[in-house]
Amino acid sequence: MSRKKAVKLKIVDHRHCLTCGKAIPPDKEFCSEECRKKYERARMREERVKKILWIMYAVMIGSLLIVIVLRTMIH
Repeated sequence: MSRKKAVKLKIVDHRHCLTCGKAIPPDKEFCSEECRKKYERARMREERVKKILWIMYAVMIGSLLIVIVLRTMIH
């Protein structure tokens, strides 16, 4: 039986771009300015959606409270 030699590979210290996943130096967060801009746009979009959802929740709860108050006033 033959044994295969274990090959040890040293992985260079790195991290991955937050947008596209490319390997980049550990002191950077993005591989390019374009990736940084895409990330910022996506983050702003997420924040906008989150605000809209909170407003929708508030409107629904407010509507429910109004219905409850009006029902108790009628009876």
